[in-house]
Amino acid sequence: MTSRVVLAAACLAGLFSCACEAADLTIIVDNLRSNQGQVLLCVFSADSSDKAEFPDCDKGRPVRSAKAAISGGKVVMTFNGLKDGVYSVAIIHDENGNGQLDTNFLGIPAEGVGVSTNPRVFGKPRFAQGQFNINGNTAITIDTKYIL
Repeated sequence: MTSRVVLAAACLAGLFSCACEAADLTIIVDNLRSNQGQVLLCVFSADSSDKAEFPDCDKGRPVRSAKAAISGGKVVMTFNGLKDGVYSVAIIHDENGNGQLDTNFLGIPAEGVGVSTNPRVFGKPRFAQGQFNINGNTAITIDTKYIL
């Protein structure tokens, strides 16, 4: 009798368990103009990040963030264990290594920036401009843009 209860419980657990597994997101950052400094990467989720604050890595509450060393004019970074869903990624080529985006007196970025899906952006990008779906392991490439 006890083995039947255990077997029934195991079958029920199998019915209600999530068939989805955590996904890996690999981000390739291309077109960096130098190997100086580092690249700051922030992964924002439509479910839990503050989309109105995108691409601000402090106020926007990204689900993941990292600093990566540059090699050969590019960066490859993998974030493991993300849920399937809608995401947007912002990057900064922090050339002087101070951990923030430097701008000129008009607020124009003096360092490289990029957003997932590589939209053509004038002004501050919006979450929706860079959004993409993760449904299993996903790889994206972000082209770094320099305004100054």
